[in-house]
Amino acid sequence: MKLLRWPKPKAEENSSNLGLCISYPKSGRTWLRVMLDQLVVGLDYTHGGSAFHRKDFRSADAFLGKRPLIFLHRNPIDTTISGYFHVTKREAWRGLFQGDLSSFVRDQRFGIERTVRFNAMWLAAISERDDVLITRYEALHSDALSELSRIAKWLKVEPDEEKITKAIDVGRFESMRNKESSGQSDERYGHRLRTADSTDSDSFKVRRGVVGGYKDYLTEKEILYCKNIMENYGISA
Repeated sequence: MKLLRWPKPKAEENSSNLGLCISYPKSGRTWLRVMLDQLVVGLDYTHGGSAFHRKDFRSADAFLGKRPLIFLHRNPIDTTISGYFHVTKREAWRGLFQGDLSSFVRDQRFGIERTVRFNAMWLAAISERDDVLITRYEALHSDALSELSRIAKWLKVEPDEEKITKAIDVGRFESMRNKESSGQSDERYGHRLRTADSTDSDSFKVRRGVVGGYKDYLTEKEILYCKNIMENYGISA
């Protein structure tokens, strides 16, 4: 499994990356990465074997104890909905899944239970470790200044509030969406921040950027199904 090493900001081309960020696909790591890049904080990034074209997760033990690690997670229902659009729009060329959203949510290979299993495995493995920082998409969404400051400080980087505010501005949904749409992100991020179809908003990497958006897509019965899965694994929203 390959770790993603994105090009470092010019000011840090000669320094080593400070740690590793791990997350399930569609948990918000691109957003976090764009803000950390603006702060000149170099990290490696991996999905730990949970990319949709892979069948088996790598164990947490394969990553723990080697260097500082950030675990980013998000409401599993939102994550799964975003995953559906990723698999059927951005990575449609892989031919991984043919079906509707409801079928995707219940699918054993791609759906809500897979999302929850990965997060539950990691949260259990790191619950009592002091070399791992846990952060949430929702925390970044509700108070980006405090959460981004906490992450930077944990990595022993302490930019002033002005720099953090600028990083948050660069990472705003409208800014990232406009750069993706116009192709301005290509030089730095290549295909990872390039829209699959400029005429289809659901094919964008920066698609909606909201918390609780799953309510716009699922019925009450489907939401209850997801919440029951989460409860079975001891995972909260």
